[in-house]
Amino acid sequence: MVIHKRTKLTPVQRKELVQRYYCGERVCDLCRRYGVTTPTVYKIIHNGCLNDYSVHHSVNKRFRCLKYGFKPLTKVEHELEEKLKKQARRYNKKYPGEMVHFDTKRLPLLTGESPQNNHEYLFVGIDDYSRELYAAILPDKTQHSSEKFLRQVL
Repeated sequence: MVIHKRTKLTPVQRKELVQRYYCGERVCDLCRRYGVTTPTVYKIIHNGCLNDYSVHHSVNKRFRCLKYGFKPLTKVEHELEEKLKKQARRYNKKYPGEMVHFDTKRLPLLTGESPQNNHEYLFVGIDDYSRELYAAILPDKTQHSSEKFLRQVL
């Protein structure tokens, strides 16, 4: 006899459950004793009236056919591929200079410099096509310094 992998009760236990029910034991006590749910106990009692204590095959095809197990797996695999494609497409540019990220940062004073000294600024540019980094240290953060850095990058 082939028993489903998730079956909790054997045919002998099912017959014993039905006998206990007809001897007056309550359904909730049977549930606790055998570790099954109330609908399962009622189903076993119903089949016991028909003198059927066997374990039936699952009607769910996922448990019997291998192809149904692979369908969700291929769906998850397809979703992962799409996600990876979107991530790869995100920063792939077609030509240099199509997208360049710029940022500026005020540099801290070095040890021994007085607070009266002007701070210098770090200008950084990253090209998304070639992933090249351009950096320059300029004395101020004015539009003239920005223009000078942009011309150096171009």
